[in-house]
Amino acid sequence: MSELPLPTPPARKRVEYIDLLRGWAVIVMIETHMMNATISPEIMSSSFFIMLTFINGLVAPSFTFASGLAYAVTTRRKINDYLAFGAPLLLNIRRLLFVVGIGYLLHLPKFNFHQILTQTTARSWEFFFQADVLQCIGVSLLIIQGLLLMLRSERRLYVTLSIMAFLVVFLSPIVWGIDWRNYLPPPVAGYMNGMHFPQFSGFPLFPWSAFIFGGAALGYFALEAKQKGNEQKFFMQVLWIAPAVMLFSALIEPTASRLYPTYHYGLSSPSFFLLRFGIVMLLCGGMFFFEKRFSVSPKSIVTLIGRESLIVYSLHLLLIYGNFASFNFQKRVAHSFGYLEASIATVVLIGLMILVAKFWDHMRKRNPKVKQRIQWAVALGLVLVFFFGPGE
Repeated sequence: MSELPLPTPPARKRVEYIDLLRGWAVIVMIETHMMNATISPEIMSSSFFIMLTFINGLVAPSFTFASGLAYAVTTRRKINDYLAFGAPLLLNIRRLLFVVGIGYLLHLPKFNFHQILTQTTARSWEFFFQADVLQCIGVSLLIIQGLLLMLRSERRLYVTLSIMAFLVVFLSPIVWGIDWRNYLPPPVAGYMNGMHFPQFSGFPLFPWSAFIFGGAALGYFALEAKQKGNEQKFFMQVLWIAPAVMLFSALIEPTASRLYPTYHYGLSSPSFFLLRFGIVMLLCGGMFFFEKRFSVSPKSIVTLIGRESLIVYSLHLLLIYGNFASFNFQKRVAHSFGYLEASIATVVLIGLMILVAKFWDHMRKRNPKVKQRIQWAVALGLVLVFFFGPGE
C-alpha cells in the first residue's frame, strides 16, 4: 500500500546548518581554485601544499553532500507538489536543468559561435562533454526526482537512495575500468567516469553521485528524527558513526586494492570515498551543533554564500579561468605566485563574491521582479556576445 502524501506544511526558515556547510565549502572552494591556478610549481611539490590539497579536496564532497541534504528538506516541504505533475514539479525540473546548463556553459571551448565552428579542437570537445560538479549535482537530483515519482513514497525513496549510494561506491572501480565511449555517446559517457581526463578527472556519477544520494538519505532520516523530537540524538549518533566509517575505509583498503582489476585510490576507490564521506559527516554534525549552541546570525556571511552558492560558484570560476577579450587571469599569472600573493588574491576574490552575494540576496528578497529583469538582460547579453562578439 503506497504511503499517503504528507499534508503540505507551512513555509519555514532555511535550515542553517546546511547553508553553513555549503557556505564554508564554497569559500574554501574559492581558495582552492585560486591556489591551484596561481601557485608556483616549486611550492606545489612541497609537503605543506600536498597536505593543503587534501584539505581542499574535502570541498567538493561537502558541496555535493549539502546539495543532497537540501533536496531532502525541500522535498519534505513540497512533497505533495513534487508527487503531482503540476507547475511546482516542472519548475523544479527546470531549475535542475538550468544548473546542468550552467555547468556546460562554463565548459564552452570558445565563447564565440564562429570560433566554435572553425577553431575548436577534438580535445576541447572532450573537455566540454566532461561531467563537472554542476552537471553531477543536477543529473543526480533529476534521478532522485524521477525515483520519487516512481516510488510515490519518501521512505521508499531514501531507502532506495541508501542502497544506490552503496552500489555506486563499490561499483565505481569497475565502472572506471571501462571506456564508455565505445558504448555510449560522448555526452553520456562523460557521466560514467573520467578516464580520459587524467589531470582533471571531473565529477562523474561514479562515485560522486553517492555523496548526493547519501546526503539526501541522511537529510531524510534527520527530518524523521526531528519530527520525533530526537534530532540532537540523531546527530550525536552521526558524530559517532562518522569515525567508524573512516576506520572502515582504512580496513577495506588492502583488500579493495587487490580485488578490483582497475583501481585508483584518489579517483574511484571505495576506501577513499568512505574516508571523505566520514569527514563530511563530522563536518555536517559539527555545523548542526554549532547552530544549536551558538545560533546563526541573520547577517552571517557564510550562510549568505551558502544561499547564493550557484552565482558565487559560477562567477568566481569565470573570473579565475575565463577569457575577457585577450585577458585571462590564470594565463597572466602563469603559476608565478607564492603563498602571500595567492592569499591576497583569494581574500580579494572572496570579498568581491560576498558583495555579489549580498546584492543578489537583496534582489531576491526585496526586488524579485528587478532580479528577473537582470537575469533576462544577462541572458540576452550572453547570447549577443556569443553570436556577434569579437571573440578572443
